[in-house]
Amino acid sequence: MSFFDWLTTGSSHGILLEQEKEPALSKPFLPFLSSVSLQTQPFSHGYDLSKPLSKAQLSHIAALAHIIDERDGKPLSQKLDSCTKQSIDFLCADAIDDEPYVSSQLNPLLHCRTEIVTALNWLADAFEAKHRFIAVYKNMSSLDTKIPASIESVEVRRMEGRYPMEIRAFRNLGKNTLIVGSAALLHLYRAVTEGRVQTTSFITVAGNCVTNPCNLEVTIGTSVDQVLERCGLSREPSCLIEGGAMHGILIQNPLHTMVRADTRSILAFHIDRQEQLYNCIGCGRCIEACPSGLNPHKLYCCVTTNHAQKAISLGLHNCIGCSTCSYVCPSRLDLAYTITKGKQKFPNAKD
Repeated sequence: MSFFDWLTTGSSHGILLEQEKEPALSKPFLPFLSSVSLQTQPFSHGYDLSKPLSKAQLSHIAALAHIIDERDGKPLSQKLDSCTKQSIDFLCADAIDDEPYVSSQLNPLLHCRTEIVTALNWLADAFEAKHRFIAVYKNMSSLDTKIPASIESVEVRRMEGRYPMEIRAFRNLGKNTLIVGSAALLHLYRAVTEGRVQTTSFITVAGNCVTNPCNLEVTIGTSVDQVLERCGLSREPSCLIEGGAMHGILIQNPLHTMVRADTRSILAFHIDRQEQLYNCIGCGRCIEACPSGLNPHKLYCCVTTNHAQKAISLGLHNCIGCSTCSYVCPSRLDLAYTITKGKQKFPNAKD
């Protein structure tokens, strides 16, 4: 079944995506470091590690290390500071890679499990969290690596559901939940034990043009062109994407597009398909798949014909930008992109 095939069962909203995590997932991540990473001097936080670290101390260390949480692009110290005045019931290490090909959170977890769980336990103890767990995506098959039921005595919860899973996975846990990306936890462990500043990002490099799909630890600021040269291309890609295949950003200039702290993947595809866009055939797949319960085709028509008020009344600004509608559309209409542009074009949706 091809990457662009429609994968859904039943009548509930959302879709089940073909994952294609291998061979990148099972192989340990490889370092691809520049002098920026190799020559960065460690810092000294001055805390006694024979005693439990407090919330303030962990936040201070995260700030000194300039750690960015890959799951939302926010500074880890900022996230920790925002939780200091509330009780935390659940503390979660997020390793949910629910998009095709991407395994840049799960891969470090499997290959640096002790370090990541140790950092998770530091945070859980400091915040006196009642529950701590690791979240992974359940709907994955054909994996060469077995995902255990627990890691270092911490429960691994397999979050089940249709894409977009990571957006909806934690809604039922309530507001007293602190979720930290697995890679950010690894950076926190390094900062505490080694005084290491975050200069790298964990990314998946994959796609049908990549000769050696793998997970890399890459120096922040490395160009996409350099990353692709490191992994090799079997043919010229017609589509380069930074981020997930579903709602990533199209890379126009790989030589001048740099890896950031929250970059999670670089995907290279050669797509053999007609460039022609067909008219809507009225299949209703976009409606069935939309996790927000919208009618993407009607919104698409409203935006393209400048019917602002009608688009607003149909819930234009309730779109979460998951790109599920474009994924399932047999007419290859660029529904998601058009709706996103419509949200920018008609900004007064809630007036």
